[in-house]
Amino acid sequence: MKNQLFVPFLLISVSLFGQEAVHNFGNLQLHDKGMVGFHTDLVNDGSFDENLGLIGFYRNKGGLKISGAFAPTFYDFETAVVGDLDLEVSINIDNSLNFIYGDIDTPRDNKNIYARLSSEAIYNGEMNRSKIDGHSAVEGQKSFSFPVGYGNLLRPLQLTFLDGAFFAKCQYLDENTDFPASFSQGFDSEKKAADLGAVNSSEFWNMTTTGMVQIALGWNADKSLPQGINDLKSVTVAGWHKTNGRWDNLGNSVVEGTLDEGRVTSKGFNANDYEIFTLGSLFDYKSMEPDNYFMSPNGDGINDFFVIEILQQPTNNSFKIFNREGLLVYEMENYQNDFRGYSNQITNKKNLMLPPGVYFYLLDLHDSNLQYQGYFYLTD
Repeated sequence: MKNQLFVPFLLISVSLFGQEAVHNFGNLQLHDKGMVGFHTDLVNDGSFDENLGLIGFYRNKGGLKISGAFAPTFYDFETAVVGDLDLEVSINIDNSLNFIYGDIDTPRDNKNIYARLSSEAIYNGEMNRSKIDGHSAVEGQKSFSFPVGYGNLLRPLQLTFLDGAFFAKCQYLDENTDFPASFSQGFDSEKKAADLGAVNSSEFWNMTTTGMVQIALGWNADKSLPQGINDLKSVTVAGWHKTNGRWDNLGNSVVEGTLDEGRVTSKGFNANDYEIFTLGSLFDYKSMEPDNYFMSPNGDGINDFFVIEILQQPTNNSFKIFNREGLLVYEMENYQNDFRGYSNQITNKKNLMLPPGVYFYLLDLHDSNLQYQGYFYLTD
């Protein structure tokens, strides 16, 4: 006969190996309108997955934990544990999660242990000291805000699926992207696409799923924007491309709030290519528009090369130089500020020093669809 629990409210406390715990070996089931309050640890080594009532974990001093061989499934679930509720096995929540006080903690080095909300589940009460500190998961919801954070910080990530509703996991890390303690590899904040100006290296989110998605990240008094941002329109979402090994600009389809507190929503992107995300800023091309120049390639270390400041940010480009008669005298794909007065186009003057005079240049930045032109004076 199955061991089923029918009572409307039950407080359970038994001794296990000298410690207080509830150890389920059989088929424990809570029916509709039933309520169970755990003031001790739960060890689940049996079936505990067809519940309909409310199950809560409560302790006003110290912590509690859920462990065992099998992940328990709760219908309505709440936690009020001052010392946090530690998960040593995943838990599933089918209807509601109520944060009263304390975090739900999961091991950061084990992505297979998480608190998962199913397709109909909701949550409430999340705040700085009531959240999921570790891995949160969702399945079957089109849009979901992960109530994740670290320490005393709630730092949610909003996920929206554009072509389905799949399984997704997320954690927040208050760690340096270049040398994260929780990962064996770093995510170098200096390796970035041409249209990214800065990447926030002090925090990041680890979110894994599949399909086309959008995400939204926020900032506030506890965690501000990257330094140097003085225009809300330049705030963007940055994602670490797993194959290319660099930070990409994932766009800013919506930017809300102020520079002190707000939220940015990315454009749609393929989640298969990215798992690491943070806040970033767009590269400010307008503040670095090329100008007119003076060149004197005489080897004295001053103005020896034709240097365009905007190209100090790596970018795909095409660069051309014309003389006053309109003849192309120099051309280079992905120019790297290394022209020093020698032609590479005129047949009878190729690799020869161009004569002093005025020359015109044309610069195309392919990644940003921008084009600049100007002139410079070449002297001895």
